[in-house]
Amino acid sequence: MVAYRFGPFEIGPHTMWLGAHGVFMLGVLVCVAFLAGAVWFARPEDRKLVPALRVASLLNLLAMLALMITGLVPDIGFEKGQAFSGVLRTDFGVFRSAVTDANVGAFTGPLLFDLMEHVSFVVPGLAALLCFLVWHYGRRVAENGAVRGAMLSVLILMAGWVLVIGNLGLYVTKVLTFPYTR
Repeated sequence: MVAYRFGPFEIGPHTMWLGAHGVFMLGVLVCVAFLAGAVWFARPEDRKLVPALRVASLLNLLAMLALMITGLVPDIGFEKGQAFSGVLRTDFGVFRSAVTDANVGAFTGPLLFDLMEHVSFVVPGLAALLCFLVWHYGRRVAENGAVRGAMLSVLILMAGWVLVIGNLGLYVTKVLTFPYTR
C-alpha cells in the first residue's frame, strides 16, 4: 500500500490502521461502560432496556473484532529494527533513534507484540460471551441476581483486560519502537 497525502500531511497506510485501531478501542470502552452502567442501574420495568443492551453488546462484539484486526494488520510491517533508526531534525531539536536488532526495544518489541496478539484473542471471546448472555437471558439480566452478577463480572474482566492490553500496546508503540537516545 502507498502513503496518502492530505495537503501538507503525508500518512502511511499503517498510520491509518493504527488510527482506526484507536477509534475501535474507544468504541469498545464506551460500549463496556454503557453496558456496565445499564446493567448496574437497570430498572426491570424499563421496556427499552433489553433492546438497548442487545444493540450495545452486538456493537461491542463487532468493535472488538475490528479492534483485533486493525491491531494485527500494522504489526506486519515491524520486521527489523533498523528501519526505525535515524536522525530527525525538527524545530524542537535533533532526535536520534537507534533501534537495532541487538537492543532491548528490538528484543522486547516483537515479544510484546506477539504476547499482545495471542492474549488479545481472549477478549473477543469475552465480548461474545457478553453478547450471548444479553441475547439469551434478555430481561433476566436486570431481574435475576445471578445473571446480573455474571454480566458485571465478565464486563469488569473484559474492561480490565482491554485496558491492560491497550497500555501494553501504547508502551510497545510509543516507547520501545521509537526509543529516545542521545
